[in-house]
Amino acid sequence: MLPTPTLRATSSTAPDRAAWARDHFDRWYDALAAAEAVDRPDPSTWRRGELRALLERGSSDELMHVLLAEEGGDVVGVADVRCSLADNRHVAVVHVAVPPAHRRRGTGSALLAAALGVAAAGGRTTVRVRVDRPAGRDPQSWPGSVAAARWGFGAGLLTARRQLPLPPDADRLAALESAAAPHATGYRVRAYAGPVPEADLDAMARLTARMSTDAPNGDLAVEPEHWDAERIREVEAVRAAQGRHQWVGVAEHEDAGLVAYTVLVRSDHEPERLIQLDTLVLAEHRGHRLGTLVKLACLRRALVDNAAAQRVSTWNTVSNTPMVAVNEALGFVLDEFLEELEAPRERVVQTLRNRT
Repeated sequence: MLPTPTLRATSSTAPDRAAWARDHFDRWYDALAAAEAVDRPDPSTWRRGELRALLERGSSDELMHVLLAEEGGDVVGVADVRCSLADNRHVAVVHVAVPPAHRRRGTGSALLAAALGVAAAGGRTTVRVRVDRPAGRDPQSWPGSVAAARWGFGAGLLTARRQLPLPPDADRLAALESAAAPHATGYRVRAYAGPVPEADLDAMARLTARMSTDAPNGDLAVEPEHWDAERIREVEAVRAAQGRHQWVGVAEHEDAGLVAYTVLVRSDHEPERLIQLDTLVLAEHRGHRLGTLVKLACLRRALVDNAAAQRVSTWNTVSNTPMVAVNEALGFVLDEFLEELEAPRERVVQTLRNRT
């Protein structure tokens, strides 16, 4: 019989989280990084300092639980559970990572069972998992995809990661801008570094809320999100605590105000990578090449402060063909897929029981 691992856990609201981080966080992160690096030349794992700050600082926007499985003093697997505190309070997002030397011994299932307990305690009825895999790998044989299917997770959302090598081709960007500009009469595009200006806060909150309704969500059970100025500032404060800096590009209509935006971030813990976060053009203002123009403005502004950056990473839903076309025109190249799969919590619990 295989040994049962000892589980150690804490959360971003637990009184012991700083002590837990002091004693266990580096071991937890080392196992996470080792698992995610297998057969992936450029894993997009959050860096050590970012995740530790998220755990120790906490956030009013999201609750984070971390679990560590240990056998004989060795870390054999880790997991985290993320629960939104503002909306979509039916969902727990679970990530399980087992280093290759400890796979196929039931560790992943034990960690998932513990994570399901955390989800149940938080009243979460839906569980979602995320699996990264290289674009050239078959999901029928990729370990994370196989495990998710074995545990009972089903259809959700398929996202593609593309990367833009830096510095970009200046002639290509200039040509794109020249072609797009005539379509954007009546709009003004601007970009800035740092927090959202006070004058834009309410409009930015409205735009961010529309990401949950206007962007494709596939088969995921997603409820509309509520955003206000306070929530925008909380997200900015969390990023600052993580050592992340942001650059924002917006498009403003002469009558309607802000109608499009995009965000780039760069971490002090990974200065060679810029990460493209949200990009949204309100449905009623599409067809004016605003996605291209805000991305161009934001990228150029970010590069003023990040001349040594080597690449930009971005993720797009595979079905979002207009935004995929924009990114490919900019020079982004596909290298990975991200599968987001979900299932009712009780179904996954029963699947684990049946397998046991």
